[in-house]
Amino acid sequence: MTLPVVGLAEITRAATPEVILRAVEEALVAHAEDRTSVPHPMVLEFPDHQGDCHVKAGHVAGSPHFAVKVASTFASVNNGLMLVVDATTGVPAGVLADEGMLTAWRTAAAGALITHAMTPTGIDEVAVLGTGEQARLQIEWLRMLRPLTRARVWGRRPEAAEKLCQAFVDSGIDARPDALEGAPCVITTTAARSPLPAKAFQHAVHVTGIGTDMPGKHELPNDLFVGALVATDDHGQCLDHGDFGNAVRAGMIAADTDLAVGSVLRDGRPEHSGRTIADLTGIGAADAAVASAVLRAVLAN
Repeated sequence: MTLPVVGLAEITRAATPEVILRAVEEALVAHAEDRTSVPHPMVLEFPDHQGDCHVKAGHVAGSPHFAVKVASTFASVNNGLMLVVDATTGVPAGVLADEGMLTAWRTAAAGALITHAMTPTGIDEVAVLGTGEQARLQIEWLRMLRPLTRARVWGRRPEAAEKLCQAFVDSGIDARPDALEGAPCVITTTAARSPLPAKAFQHAVHVTGIGTDMPGKHELPNDLFVGALVATDDHGQCLDHGDFGNAVRAGMIAADTDLAVGSVLRDGRPEHSGRTIADLTGIGAADAAVASAVLRAVLAN
């Protein structure tokens, strides 16, 4: 048997935003309905090389494939691959040598979907904390779902914040490096290990946390969760190492008060007069759904 190894160029042609958004949404809804198999993720850290590696696996009931993903970040450079396996025979179906792109796009799609679903209609101003690839992608993918006219950016390196602002301006968004002044919608995409400045959230109606994806990370101030409606992509993961779990351990919110991101995507934004928060740690079922959809698109062409 010759195992197909699909490179980045071919993946990029097949992995349209429509394919990724559909796969991620279906996986998140299935996960909320207990129609997925998702083992606990494995994380390896390489502090001497500014690196970490995440290994995740998953399957959505009825899908022809399951997948095992290896995604790494070393000195801010992403890489990785996905092994796609036939879910009826256990025979490997292909390797997607995506260099981390599908993980980045899966994360962007999940963030965009839940930010759009939980942010009230009419809000067109977003603050993004962080200046890396995911900060850019969160705004780009959210724009596919709703109009955005203004973006505020914050980063620890002013030059990086200015550069990201210029990229947004070039795409037609009024962007300024003043996210600490607050905005009605805030998205965090950092690798912070202590809470980000509280004043960035002072006007937030909705917050989506992206960066707290492993033990030791901490983006959102614990007291931000007081009185908030919280949606988690996976209750156990977010309780273990998400900002939801950080707030629970700090006594700010009870451990049984979150709802599933997939239920919000299925049923719409619940009635709530206060702030809403989405805590995303990344689930293997979404990786598997994306990998299966992309491999099928590649083989079909």
